[in-house]
Amino acid sequence: MCFAYIFMVILLSAAMSTLSSQFHVQGTAIGRDVYETIFRVKGGSTVLIARGAIALAVIIAVILGFILPGNIIAVGTALWFSLTAAAFLSMYVVTLFWKRSTRWGAITGMVTGTLISSFWLFFVFKKSAEALGISQLLFGTPTLISSAPWPAVDPIVIGLPVAAILTIVVSLMTQPPSEEHLEKCFEGT
Repeated sequence: MCFAYIFMVILLSAAMSTLSSQFHVQGTAIGRDVYETIFRVKGGSTVLIARGAIALAVIIAVILGFILPGNIIAVGTALWFSLTAAAFLSMYVVTLFWKRSTRWGAITGMVTGTLISSFWLFFVFKKSAEALGISQLLFGTPTLISSAPWPAVDPIVIGLPVAAILTIVVSLMTQPPSEEHLEKCFEGT
């Protein structure tokens, strides 16, 4: 019984720590990156802006906590990992292990992976499409493809290989990086 209480306290502390860091990152980003960039101001006034942004972020989080469905964390995590994997993983692996990859190949793979994964998440993948409701709102149906197995296929399964293939194809169609550049990038390998 004591273990259960300790475990719950540990879970709550991890959640509070994560929330605290997220709120501070949001406030600092708004204060330093947005406010200082737009108004070209440095110094103490950005601290006040950052604190206000943190307070605003907390208020928005509380409002969203009451409005959004209970499974939003699971759906949001699935959305995030699907998008980041399709956008970055294939491009990262291809450029890390294939010296012929080019800048335009990587950009094409990243953009294509993001777009395909986003489309699949919003309009085909049943779990996220139903939770978001965009397909229902625009087309009157929870998913655009209802025949099995497509509504159950995770966006990573679609976006990741397409992004990797396009990274390779576009890299082969563009001028390869110079030997000097490759030596600098792969120094020590």
